[in-house]
Amino acid sequence: MKFEFDWGVAITAFTALLFYFRLAMLRGKKRRLAKELALEQMRKASHLKKKKVKEKTQEPKINKPSIEVANWAIVVIAIVLMLVGVIAKNSPAINLPQIVQDYWWIGPSLGFILFMFGFK
Repeated sequence: MKFEFDWGVAITAFTALLFYFRLAMLRGKKRRLAKELALEQMRKASHLKKKKVKEKTQEPKINKPSIEVANWAIVVIAIVLMLVGVIAKNSPAINLPQIVQDYWWIGPSLGFILFMFGFK
């Protein structure tokens, strides 16, 4: 099996990395803000109320995911773009124009870029 370098794969992998870095940044920001809020509440609360405040701040955090979908329409469009690009690359049975087969990577790359804006 011989591997040939393809710029489309490299560009798609780069946009996927950007997407995952964006998710990591969102997760880190939410954790940092939650810690700052908890510290602020702990400073304001008296010694006896610290346990109650701590329990109140931890309860909603257990059931709430760290990353949420901001816009479902953008997420669905991104998934469709990624699937179209993968089908254009890997389905020789479908007679697509040569330009679509050559630039298959645009769909998944745009999908990952849209995915970045679909989450909060």
